[in-house]
Amino acid sequence: MAMSKALLVKNGMLVRNDRVKHGNLSIKNGVIEHVRTTAADKLPIDLTTIDAQGLYVSPGFIDLQVNGGGGYNMDTSSEGISNIVSFHTSHGTTALLPTTVTAPVEKIRETIRKVRETEQQAILGMHIEGPFVSHRRKGAQNPQYILEPSIEKFNELVKGYEGFIKIVTLAPELAGAEELIARIKEIEAIPSLGHSDATYEETIKALDGGVALFTHLFNAMRPLHHREPGAVGAALDSDAMVELIADGIHVHPAIVRLLLKAKGIDNICLVTDSISAAGLKDGEYSLGGLDVFVKGEEARLTDGTLAGSTLTMDRAVKNFIEFTDVSLPKAVRAASLNPARLLGIDGRKGSLKAGQDADIVIFDEGFNIHYTIIGGEIVYSKNESGCYE
Repeated sequence: MAMSKALLVKNGMLVRNDRVKHGNLSIKNGVIEHVRTTAADKLPIDLTTIDAQGLYVSPGFIDLQVNGGGGYNMDTSSEGISNIVSFHTSHGTTALLPTTVTAPVEKIRETIRKVRETEQQAILGMHIEGPFVSHRRKGAQNPQYILEPSIEKFNELVKGYEGFIKIVTLAPELAGAEELIARIKEIEAIPSLGHSDATYEETIKALDGGVALFTHLFNAMRPLHHREPGAVGAALDSDAMVELIADGIHVHPAIVRLLLKAKGIDNICLVTDSISAAGLKDGEYSLGGLDVFVKGEEARLTDGTLAGSTLTMDRAVKNFIEFTDVSLPKAVRAASLNPARLLGIDGRKGSLKAGQDADIVIFDEGFNIHYTIIGGEIVYSKNESGCYE
């Protein structure tokens, strides 16, 4: 497989933040050097070239919540983590947050250590989901290891990894959560409401205290009621960003349309919440020590509770367009620029602009991925099956 930090992508349909326009882009030293959309522009002749005729050229997808994929969950070896990343890059993801589920603190730390030691450019840091969540809204979090919010326990969990933690999902209504939210902000991570039974009022208070995201909105949280709007109502009534699992299973397409109307495109981040079963056949899997059964792309515990997804980001974008009839540039923003903005890295990721990291995905009208490029290197090519870096 050819890899290069000097590339030319020509004749593509460039997916900009607000439009699609035919053009070419050149890559040098891992960043986008030029974006050319004028026919009169002269193309470099000394670069390795990808002819993207008839294909869309888009900013790479950024997934904020990845539990696993391709047969592995994050509580695996460094090699397994690399395989997870390779699986998702083959589906257009160029940056991601490996995500831990509720488990013993020492096991979560071990996963963080292995992820940080895994040499994968796509890894931006960690999303810690639990263990400070609600028993009532635990979803597929293992209740055996759920903890009350505790700065002491949190410090034990993140010690030595403070700069590597990007998102922490917690239930803000629990005793001690207010102080924990402040501590999460101190290490410059994003407090996110999830697996929570918070009321509307408790949620608004948490937003005022620093919560800036809703983990997989609608799922594993107090639902919307016209006399008690709950966390969902507060999310719709605020400017906070929300995650959305657009697989048609976790959230009905009609609710996806209502979400888009209420929040607007700039506050939605598409995520997969994928588990080891993503990319594999129906069967029996596990997550956080719990048995998971996958049938027809649905992953559920023995009691029927949804347990992550088998979704990939290319399908998430495709589904979002089908559910809402939103334009391709807007759908791509929900999968690239919006998560980059949330993480504060939109100055270098999430757009096709000169000076941005050359994180690019090239796909056809059916959303079949032809190339994934990270930092100017081709890490996946449709014509070279199994070729990952």
